[in-house]
Amino acid sequence: MKKKIILIALCVPMVAAKCPMPRPNYVINLPLIMVDSVTEDQLIKALINVESSNNDSAYHSGEDAAGCLQIRRTMVRDVNRILRRQSSKTRFDFEDRWNRTKSIEIFKIYCNHYNLTTSEERARCWNGGPRGLQKLATKKYWEKVKKHLAIQN
Repeated sequence: MKKKIILIALCVPMVAAKCPMPRPNYVINLPLIMVDSVTEDQLIKALINVESSNNDSAYHSGEDAAGCLQIRRTMVRDVNRILRRQSSKTRFDFEDRWNRTKSIEIFKIYCNHYNLTTSEERARCWNGGPRGLQKLATKKYWEKVKKHLAIQN
């Protein structure tokens, strides 16, 4: 019995190497997009589409994420902390997450504070926090954002 299992275990890789899986007969062609040429407005539109499908009333109860950019309460607190350190009198409350203009303002304050300059940095850190670039999951998020950027162009 053990000899049969060993023999099968050795044969399967050899057969698989000689009989590769057929390739699909279709190709998905997405437009090539130069990520360096993406404007901040284009990036924000793509993020809004990924986060909420362009819905200002979107709400994810599991994360208490609200609005077009799916802002959580911790983000509002973090941005208010940033504004206090900058001696700004501007503050946001949790209801501001439902307002598109204020949500975008929160996004910009966050990105500027953490010195996020490229579209990838902004998207991945928006999704994964200040250390988002170190998280594998944010790479998948960035791929989603890039698809939406390609659709825009």
